[in-house]
Amino acid sequence: MKFIDFKNIFSANPIIDIRNVTNFFGKIDKRRLYEWQQKHYIERLSNNYYILTDCLIDDDLMKRIANIIYPPSYIALESALAFYHLIPEAVFQVTSISTRKTKSIQNHLTSFRYQTINRSLFFGYTIQGKKDFPYFISDPEKTILDYFYYHSHLKSDEDLESTRLNRDIFLDLINTVRLKQYLHLFNQHRLTKMINKLEKWLNVKF
Repeated sequence: MKFIDFKNIFSANPIIDIRNVTNFFGKIDKRRLYEWQQKHYIERLSNNYYILTDCLIDDDLMKRIANIIYPPSYIALESALAFYHLIPEAVFQVTSISTRKTKSIQNHLTSFRYQTINRSLFFGYTIQGKKDFPYFISDPEKTILDYFYYHSHLKSDEDLESTRLNRDIFLDLINTVRLKQYLHLFNQHRLTKMINKLEKWLNVKF
């Protein structure tokens, strides 16, 4: 298995599931993969996943990587809030939600953080990104509910102030009917109470 042949096959999709390499080259020589890492031809993302080091890493590709290396998952929480400009801060960790156990994956690109959720609440996500690198991300309404679902310490007006939620973008972006429908599916008193407090804090009617 020569690297030039390897690259010609996988350059169109730089995120490589090493288990697919056997379809083209047969049995994998792990020593060859180690050699290519040492020469910085490829980088390891997580178990079984590698990436070509000379590919252009942009935000869409980062989010697609997050989806792929720990499926099923969707971009959520702080990363989704930042995506929708609901918070002003840049987020340097890629945060996601998965039906699998809570986990962090650290590689040369960044830290990928996954929060576990019950299968019944694994909904409310959409496809975004470029054609070559699509990814799943929570829609705006699910982003809000997921965030307060996992941040149970947020209780007071001061806590809400600390989130720095952008009121104007919230009012422009959030479908309040869908928000209430999703909230009903959570069926959690604490979250309902928190969303009611958010409604008062924003001085709007859901």
